[in-house]
Amino acid sequence: MRILWMTHSHAPRVGLRSQYRHAPTRHGCVMANIRIIDSISDPGSTSRPNEDAAGGNASCAFVIDGATGLGGKNIVGLHGSDAAWLAQFAQSAFEQMVRPGRPMAEIVQEFNGRVANVVHEAAHSLPIEPWNLPVAGFQMVRVEDDALVTHGLGDCRLFLLDDNGMAFETSAMRQAAAAEREGARMALAHTGGFSAYQALAEEPAVRDELRRRRAAYNTSSSGIWTLGIEPEAGKHLASEPLHPALPACGLLCSDGFAALVDQYQRYNAGEFVAAARETGLSTLLDELRRIERVEDPDGMKYPRFKMSDDATAVLFEIVE
Repeated sequence: MRILWMTHSHAPRVGLRSQYRHAPTRHGCVMANIRIIDSISDPGSTSRPNEDAAGGNASCAFVIDGATGLGGKNIVGLHGSDAAWLAQFAQSAFEQMVRPGRPMAEIVQEFNGRVANVVHEAAHSLPIEPWNLPVAGFQMVRVEDDALVTHGLGDCRLFLLDDNGMAFETSAMRQAAAAEREGARMALAHTGGFSAYQALAEEPAVRDELRRRRAAYNTSSSGIWTLGIEPEAGKHLASEPLHPALPACGLLCSDGFAALVDQYQRYNAGEFVAAARETGLSTLLDELRRIERVEDPDGMKYPRFKMSDDATAVLFEIVE
C-alpha cells in the first residue's frame, strides 16, 4: 500500500499456477466462474522481504499488500518483517475462510481477531507503539450467491474490462495515489532524493511523520481501516457489486504494480487489462522496473517514497 506503506521481498518473481476457479452460483441467469490466468509478485528490492501476497479459491481471487515497517522492533516476524508475515497469514486465511454464505465483513472481523491474538501473544504483554502494529490492505473479486462483488481495504486496485469493451476500476482508497505523490514530493525535497535513502522512510523527519499517520490507522479519526489487529475494520469494508458483460478480464494489483496507471500514467484502465492479456504480466513488470530504475531512478519525474515498491498482480477472467 502506498499510504499504508507496503513493501517488498527477497523472493524472486512468483506466479500462481493458472487454474479454473469454479463457483456454483449465477450471474444474472448464467453460471459465473473466476478463472485465474496468470499472476506475478516481484520484490521492490533484493534487500527487503516481499510484503505482498496473492491467492484465490473456488469463489474468489485477491491480492494483499502489507505495510512496510517504520523502523520499530519486529513483533511476529517473517524474514524480519511483520508485514510479510501478515500478508502470508492473510493469504492462507482467506483461501480457507472465503466460502459460500460467509459475509466478507464477518471474515475480516474474525481474521483480525486471530491476528490480534498472535500479535499480543508474541509481544509477551509488552506495550506496542500503535505505528508499529502490522497492517495490510487487500482487494478481492468474489462470486456471492447470484452476484459478483469486489471488497477491499487500503490501496490495492481492481481493473476490469468486459466483453463490450467497458472498463471499470476501483480501490478502497480512491485518492491514495494522488496523496502519496504529494507526500513523496515533499519528502524528496527534504531529503534530496534516493542517493542518501533508498526508502525515504529511513530519513528521521520523514519517518516521524509517517509514524504519526500510521498510528491513526484503524481509528475513526483517520478513516483508514486495514487488515491487522482491529476487528472493527470488518465494518468498514469498501464493497461494490460488479456487472460486467461476460466474458470479462481483470487485474487485481498491489499499488506497486498499479503504478503503471496511477503514478506513471502509461495506460488507462482498459488499456492496462488489455496489455496484461495480450503481452503478459512479466512484460508489464519489466516496463514498470525500467521506468523506476532507468528512466527515473531519482524519483524527480515520478515522486515516490521508494525507488521501487513490491509489485503483485493477478490476471483473471470471469466466464460463463
